[in-house]
Amino acid sequence: MTRALVAVVYLTAALALTGCVGATASPTMAPATSSTSAPSTPSGTAVPGAPTDDASVLPVPEAGKDSRAAAITTAEKVIATFGQPTLDATTWMNNLYPLLTQAGAAAYEGTDPAQVPVQQVTGAGIILDGSTEVALIVQVPTDAGPYTVSLSRPGASAPWLADRIRPAQG
Repeated sequence: MTRALVAVVYLTAALALTGCVGATASPTMAPATSSTSAPSTPSGTAVPGAPTDDASVLPVPEAGKDSRAAAITTAEKVIATFGQPTLDATTWMNNLYPLLTQAGAAAYEGTDPAQVPVQQVTGAGIILDGSTEVALIVQVPTDAGPYTVSLSRPGASAPWLADRIRPAQG
């Protein structure tokens, strides 16, 4: 019985391995050709072996007026929720969860809110250059100086969520 089982295992392995061995090209076989062309150099000649990519990248549109207003409102709410150093850590984090992406939630898990210097928002947020419909940064003035909130979302109709909250540089 054991010998039969060992023979079956060897036979199965041999059959599986034969599927992994590629056929060698015979002199009568034509080499495979690709229907895409290789990119060319400035002189117009093809670069041998260079990968080709016929895909085009579409630019992400800049955030529209309503989208920008929603982002500012979200960033200000994020900072107001973030800046509550008198809360216990569990309550503080539970208040932040609905405003954070998964990456943001992971980044701030275990944070001691007593160490957060912000206590209040002191003015209106502004969107920094480079905003798109799916990612932007809002600078929010606080009693501890300006803070930036990186916001993102999977699409233009989804709500803004915070990835990162940090003191503004500069």
